[in-house]
Formats: sequence, structure tokens, C-alpha cells
Amino acid sequence: MTQHEKMSIKSEYMELIYNLHSVCEALIYDSLSSATALFCERIRRVSALAGGRIPEVEGMIIITSLNRCLYDFFQFYMHVSLTECCWRNRVQAGAMGSDEDIRQTGIRVLKDYHDTFSLSREACSHMEKARVYIREHLEEPLTLHSVGKAIHISGGYLSRIFSNLAGQTFCDYVREERIAFSRKLLAGTDMTVDAIAARCGFNTPNYFATVFKQYMGQSPLAYRKSVKR
Repeated sequence: MTQHEKMSIKSEYMELIYNLHSVCEALIYDSLSSATALFCERIRRVSALAGGRIPEVEGMIIITSLNRCLYDFFQFYMHVSLTECCWRNRVQAGAMGSDEDIRQTGIRVLKDYHDTFSLSREACSHMEKARVYIREHLEEPLTLHSVGKAIHISGGYLSRIFSNLAGQTFCDYVREERIAFSRKLLAGTDMTVDAIAARCGFNTPNYFATVFKQYMGQSPLAYRKSVKR
């Protein structure tokens, strides 16, 4: 076997272990059975390249990569943060004595993400409604109760949705939306800082300036000067 062939095999081996993008796509856009079939075929190919049995370290890497790839894929493409699912499955990458152990562990991880996301679909719908409502009512007082009432769910349930799916509290999300909108107004209009503070739902200009500096590292006026310079 030539050096080039050896390098090609090594490259394919590493790609199979670390890059599980196609498995994630199959789970989200096709079905659990399709993702499972792709994963099992991947294990077969890795095992063949490894000489008939996947070493324990590589097996742990495959499961760790699968768990992280699934978490990242859901977060960046579906805008859903399945942190608890990722946390549960971190312990799956323990000692595995055979290729079948790796295969079955991977199938369990895929099923966990599939089932968790299925349960969260309704919650995702509620969260998107909440996001739209928040964006359209930034100048108003926004509370878990008021937003929950507007989209016909309880404030407590809305709080859990943001914590589980967005990975942040309701209050943090609202504050970030207000700061994001204030940046647009500072950069694209000649509104006064006081007027922008009111338009973005901050009780006082001083409070707006304090929060803005926490997020942006500079005052609203300094930010306006920097973007218009």
C-alpha cells in the first residue's frame, strides 16, 4: 500500500469518527430509522477500516461526537437548545467492549434526541409566538404573566420553555431583544437616547444606559458615534 493510500484511508477513518453531520440531517429532516441506518452503516465502515473491531477510545469518540453534533445541529439549524438531552448523553460515552455496544449506545442517543425534540415541538411553537409578541411590544412592560396570557399559556410554562429550549431566562431574552433594537435605532435614526430608551421599554434613560453598557461595553452615545464615524 502506497503512502498516499494510507493517508487516504486515515482521512476517511477520521472523517467517519468525527463528522456525523449526515446522521444529524437524517434525524431532523427524515426519520429516526433513517438516522439509525446511517449510523449503523458508519459503525460498519469504521470497524472494517480498523481491522474488524473498533478500538475502545475511538468508540468513545464516536459517541461523544454524535452527542455534540446533534446538540449543535439542533441549536444552530432548529434554534432549539436541548441542553438537558446533551447532559444526559454525555455519560453514554463510557467503556464499550464491542462494536455492538457502540452501535446500541449510538441508537439510544439518537432516540433520546428524537423523542426529546418531538416533545418540544409544541413548546417550540409557543416560544416562537412569544418571540414575535415580544418583538412587537418591546415598549410595553413585558412579564411572564403578560406574554403567557397573550399567547394563551401560563407564565410558569413559558419560563420553562425559555430555560429548556433557548438556554436562557425569559428576562435575559427580553433584555437582549431590547438592546438589539436600541442598537438599530441608535445607528439608523436621529432619535434621542431618552426617546430610544422609552421605545425599547426601559423605565428610565439611566437604566437604559446602565444595561446598554453592560452588554456593549460603552454608553449609547459612544456607540452611536462609533457606528456613524
